[in-house]
Amino acid sequence: MKIGHEFGAHPIATSCRMLGGLARRASGRHAALAAALALGVLAVGCSGDSDGGRRVLLIGIDGASPRVAMPMVEAGRLPNLADITRRGASGKLRSIPPLFSPRIWATIATGKSPRDHGITAFVKKETSEDKQLYLSHDRRVPALWNIVSERGFSVGVVNWWTTYPPEKINGVMVSDHFFPEQIKMIKQTFKDRHASTGALVHPQSWTARANELFENDAPLTSIADPFTENAALPKWVNREILSRQYETDAEVTRVALGIQQDFRPDVMMVFLPGIDRVSHWLWGNLEPEALYPPGLRPEPAAREAGAEALRRYYEFTDALIGLLARDYDSDDLVLVMSDHGFEAGVSMMLLTGEHETQASLDGVIFARGHGIEAGIGSRGAGVMDVTPTVLAFLGLPTAQDMPGRPGRFLTSDTLDTVQSYDGIRVERVTLKSSGREQEIVEHLRSLGYLEEDDAGGEPDAGAPSE
Repeated sequence: MKIGHEFGAHPIATSCRMLGGLARRASGRHAALAAALALGVLAVGCSGDSDGGRRVLLIGIDGASPRVAMPMVEAGRLPNLADITRRGASGKLRSIPPLFSPRIWATIATGKSPRDHGITAFVKKETSEDKQLYLSHDRRVPALWNIVSERGFSVGVVNWWTTYPPEKINGVMVSDHFFPEQIKMIKQTFKDRHASTGALVHPQSWTARANELFENDAPLTSIADPFTENAALPKWVNREILSRQYETDAEVTRVALGIQQDFRPDVMMVFLPGIDRVSHWLWGNLEPEALYPPGLRPEPAAREAGAEALRRYYEFTDALIGLLARDYDSDDLVLVMSDHGFEAGVSMMLLTGEHETQASLDGVIFARGHGIEAGIGSRGAGVMDVTPTVLAFLGLPTAQDMPGRPGRFLTSDTLDTVQSYDGIRVERVTLKSSGREQEIVEHLRSLGYLEEDDAGGEPDAGAPSE
């Protein structure tokens, strides 16, 4: 593994920040690496605004609805989110319509409106036949990972929307195109026929480690896949698709845990998409029958099975949150949020769920850490407030051109502001050949990432729309 400018624009600051984590766990090969880093630090000195203290964990859970999450927290079925609720703030997180996931997660990560950050939908339509998912270079402003990297903090980012091609940060970025089933499904749904070439991970030297973690299929939790053997689900539910989503969320978590183990970054950002995908198929089982035509209403037993399978997936996600948060101290910031909720919908003549109107505008937020009073509400927090909240927690100035403000649930001594962070240089890994191009392509094809013709194909029959 290389530590240095492969990690980004501030190799000295990066070495200083990572040294603490590696030194605390130094053994075997890590001991030699920590010693080498220490020699470099003694020679050149450390820089950066951070004091090596409190850390931040941000977990995005796509589509988690307060209508499901809050009652389950109260009932004790989501113990990790319930723990955050007892120790900190929880409640609704106000989103911004239209409720397209990429535009909102880019807003969460930048503190800017879609008009300013440039990610406004799922795909860019170059022509009527040529569509392409928005890529990281379509984002016009720095994201949180760029800002904190520039200030000398180490960062880990896993699977955040629109992080391909990956960016050169002070740490590790595993882009959203790294996970084969996920990106294949999204490309099929939106008819993006462009292959994802070049590096999918920064630094590229960490790719082998990411693949090792990805391919480890040992169970992470005691909560079994609620779909594969569940014949009681409504007959139109594609259990295979939902089982693959269960696997993807586990893969994302394994990779994130690997970054935490290897580097102990100051700021960790992880995106779990499963609740949204599962809700598109199963949400209708939670809604009153009167909202749907008679021909789309499942039998009572199938309705209950579908509703319970969705709740079990919330429990699975809560267990993954617990794994990701287990090594964070009480003073560290652990912040879990979603981009929107869900409502009744019909897609391709199937009973389903959607997020189209004010009825699904609110997501959820759970936050605990230093400066957050125990047991308080979210106090009107919105998606544009997340980045300012993290900056304030880390003692960094907020930006005057960010419409949001630090969450009112956070007591912070930080009063400073800067006009903008937009002057920060954002570097991305090239989409061109990396010298390992054929090796990467063959690896992805072996995993089912690329078809022989690298075409997207049509959506799975009966798949509810995003």
